Amino acid sequence: MNAIMAIDGTRGGRLPVKPAYGSPCNGCGFCCAAEPCAVARQYIPNHPVEGPCRAMEFEADRFVCGMIRRPGHYMRLPHDWAEEVIGAMIADALGAGRGCDAEL
Repeated sequence: MNAIMAIDGTRGGRLPVKPAYGSPCNGCGFCCAAEPCAVARQYIPNHPVEGPCRAMEFEADRFVCGMIRRPGHYMRLPHDWAEEVIGAMIADALGAGRGCDAEL
């Protein structure tokens, strides 16, 4: 398997090891580093089809989805009043909280 290059903002911090498929997410970031999801490709302006997702955010020693956390920033929305609603819709569409969906 080839190395996955990610611009992650960890400043060299140790990352969580990818859990087994179907196990609870631990924020390792493997899925988003491997390829951007369809939501990111469709709603982040000029997002490339390949490579790591531009919405990967690193906080508290784990990766989080920026499209869930603050979609207006990535979608370049003029107001943030709907971020909570849009983020919840994106979380549901991506299956957030349902376990690791990245297969090796």
